[in-house]
Amino acid sequence: MDPKQLSEKAIQAAENHQTGTDSTFLYSFLDFSFEYLTEEEKVRITCPVSEVMFNPIGFLHGGIVMYIADTAMAHLCASVIGSPSVSLEVKTQFFRTAREGTIEAEAYFTKRGGTIQFAECMLRDEKGSELAKVSGTFYTMGSK
Repeated sequence: MDPKQLSEKAIQAAENHQTGTDSTFLYSFLDFSFEYLTEEEKVRITCPVSEVMFNPIGFLHGGIVMYIADTAMAHLCASVIGSPSVSLEVKTQFFRTAREGTIEAEAYFTKRGGTIQFAECMLRDEKGSELAKVSGTFYTMGSK
Protein backbone atom coordinates (compact mmCIF):
# COMPACT_ATOMS: atom_id res chain seq x y z
CA MET A 1 0.00 0.00 0.00
CA ASP A 2 1.60 3.22 -1.16
CA PRO A 3 1.15 5.91 1.53
CA LYS A 4 1.25 8.73 -1.03
CA GLN A 5 -1.51 7.17 -3.17
CA LEU A 6 -3.54 6.43 -0.05
CA SER A 7 -3.23 10.04 1.11
CA GLU A 8 -4.21 11.37 -2.32
CA LYS A 9 -7.20 9.03 -2.41
CA ALA A 10 -8.32 10.21 1.04
CA ILE A 11 -7.98 13.85 0.02
CA GLN A 12 -9.97 13.26 -3.17
CA ALA A 13 -12.70 11.41 -1.21
CA ALA A 14 -12.87 14.30 1.27
CA GLU A 15 -13.12 16.85 -1.53
CA ASN A 16 -15.90 14.85 -3.24
CA HIS A 17 -17.84 14.22 -0.02
CA GLN A 18 -21.55 15.11 -0.19
CA THR A 19 -23.70 14.07 2.75
CA GLY A 20 -26.86 12.20 1.80
CA THR A 21 -25.60 11.09 -1.64
CA ASP A 22 -23.64 8.23 -3.19
CA SER A 23 -20.55 10.44 -2.78
CA THR A 24 -19.91 10.27 0.95
CA PHE A 25 -16.31 10.00 2.10
CA LEU A 26 -16.19 6.24 2.71
CA TYR A 27 -18.16 5.38 -0.43
CA SER A 28 -15.61 7.32 -2.47
CA PHE A 29 -12.60 6.11 -0.48
CA LEU A 30 -13.64 2.46 -0.93
CA ASP A 31 -14.64 3.03 -4.60
CA PHE A 32 -18.26 1.96 -4.19
CA SER A 33 -20.27 1.71 -7.40
CA PHE A 34 -24.06 1.65 -6.89
CA GLU A 35 -26.62 0.00 -9.16
CA TYR A 36 -30.32 0.48 -8.41
CA LEU A 37 -32.44 -2.33 -9.86
CA THR A 38 -35.79 -0.69 -9.12
CA GLU A 39 -38.08 -3.17 -10.90
CA GLU A 40 -36.40 -6.13 -9.18
CA GLU A 41 -36.29 -4.25 -5.85
CA LYS A 42 -32.56 -4.84 -5.47
CA VAL A 43 -29.48 -2.71 -4.92
CA ARG A 44 -26.01 -3.82 -5.97
CA ILE A 45 -22.73 -2.38 -4.74
CA THR A 46 -19.43 -3.32 -6.31
CA CYS A 47 -16.02 -2.30 -5.02
CA PRO A 48 -12.43 -3.43 -5.43
CA VAL A 49 -10.75 -5.36 -2.63
CA SER A 50 -7.91 -3.28 -1.21
CA GLU A 51 -5.43 -3.58 1.65
CA VAL A 52 -7.25 -0.91 3.67
CA MET A 53 -10.09 -3.45 4.04
CA PHE A 54 -7.90 -6.12 5.69
CA ASN A 55 -7.71 -7.04 9.36
CA PRO A 56 -4.28 -7.64 10.96
CA ILE A 57 -4.11 -11.24 9.65
CA GLY A 58 -4.79 -10.25 6.03
CA PHE A 59 -8.48 -11.19 5.73
CA LEU A 60 -11.33 -8.85 4.85
CA HIS A 61 -12.26 -7.17 8.11
CA GLY A 62 -15.71 -8.26 9.30
CA GLY A 63 -16.68 -4.66 9.96
CA ILE A 64 -15.96 -3.74 6.34
CA VAL A 65 -18.08 -6.66 5.10
CA MET A 66 -20.92 -5.55 7.37
CA TYR A 67 -20.51 -1.90 6.32
CA ILE A 68 -20.85 -2.81 2.63
CA ALA A 69 -23.92 -4.96 3.30
CA ASP A 70 -25.56 -2.44 5.65
CA THR A 71 -25.04 0.28 3.05
CA ALA A 72 -26.59 -1.86 0.30
CA MET A 73 -29.63 -2.79 2.42
CA ALA A 74 -30.22 0.78 3.63
CA HIS A 75 -29.97 2.08 0.05
CA LEU A 76 -32.44 -0.63 -0.98
CA CYS A 77 -34.95 0.57 1.60
CA ALA A 78 -34.47 4.23 0.73
CA SER A 79 -34.60 3.74 -3.03
CA VAL A 80 -37.66 1.48 -3.11
CA ILE A 81 -39.67 3.02 -0.27
CA GLY A 82 -38.57 6.60 -0.85
CA SER A 83 -37.52 7.44 2.71
CA PRO A 84 -34.26 6.96 4.61
CA SER A 85 -33.95 3.81 6.69
CA VAL A 86 -31.65 2.90 9.57
CA SER A 87 -30.61 -0.54 10.74
CA LEU A 88 -32.15 -1.86 13.95
CA GLU A 89 -30.44 -5.27 13.87
CA VAL A 90 -27.87 -6.92 11.62
CA LYS A 91 -26.65 -10.53 11.56
CA THR A 92 -23.69 -11.69 9.49
CA GLN A 93 -22.59 -15.15 8.43
CA PHE A 94 -19.00 -15.17 7.12
CA PHE A 95 -18.16 -17.92 4.61
CA ARG A 96 -14.77 -17.01 3.13
CA THR A 97 -12.51 -14.05 2.49
CA ALA A 98 -11.10 -12.33 -0.57
CA ARG A 99 -7.62 -10.85 -0.88
CA GLU A 100 -7.95 -9.35 -4.36
CA GLY A 101 -10.46 -8.72 -7.09
CA THR A 102 -13.92 -7.26 -6.65
CA ILE A 103 -16.70 -7.60 -4.10
CA GLU A 104 -20.32 -7.54 -5.25
CA ALA A 105 -23.03 -7.03 -2.64
CA GLU A 106 -26.65 -7.54 -3.70
CA ALA A 107 -29.40 -6.50 -1.30
CA TYR A 108 -33.04 -7.59 -1.55
CA PHE A 109 -36.13 -7.63 0.67
CA THR A 110 -37.25 -10.72 2.54
CA LYS A 111 -40.35 -8.88 3.83
CA ARG A 112 -41.59 -5.33 3.48
CA GLY A 113 -43.73 -3.64 6.09
CA GLY A 114 -45.03 -0.18 6.89
CA THR A 115 -42.13 1.17 8.91
CA ILE A 116 -40.10 -2.02 9.48
CA GLN A 117 -38.32 -3.73 6.57
CA PHE A 118 -36.47 -7.05 6.50
CA ALA A 119 -33.63 -7.42 4.02
CA GLU A 120 -30.72 -9.67 3.13
CA CYS A 121 -27.49 -9.03 1.32
CA MET A 122 -25.28 -11.63 -0.33
CA LEU A 123 -21.64 -10.68 -0.86
CA ARG A 124 -19.67 -12.50 -3.56
CA ASP A 125 -16.27 -12.23 -5.17
CA GLU A 126 -15.86 -11.71 -8.93
CA LYS A 127 -15.94 -15.49 -9.48
CA GLY A 128 -19.35 -15.71 -7.81
CA SER A 129 -18.07 -17.40 -4.63
CA GLU A 130 -20.13 -16.43 -1.59
CA LEU A 131 -18.19 -14.41 0.96
CA ALA A 132 -20.94 -13.59 3.45
CA LYS A 133 -24.69 -13.41 3.92
CA VAL A 134 -26.08 -10.55 5.97
CA SER A 135 -29.64 -10.10 7.18
CA GLY A 136 -31.01 -6.93 8.69
CA THR A 137 -34.05 -5.26 10.14
CA PHE A 138 -34.52 -1.64 9.13
CA TYR A 139 -36.67 1.19 10.45
CA THR A 140 -38.02 3.45 7.73
CA MET A 141 -37.98 7.05 8.88
CA GLY A 142 -40.41 9.75 7.78
CA SER A 143 -40.22 11.42 4.41
CA LYS A 144 -36.89 12.89 3.27
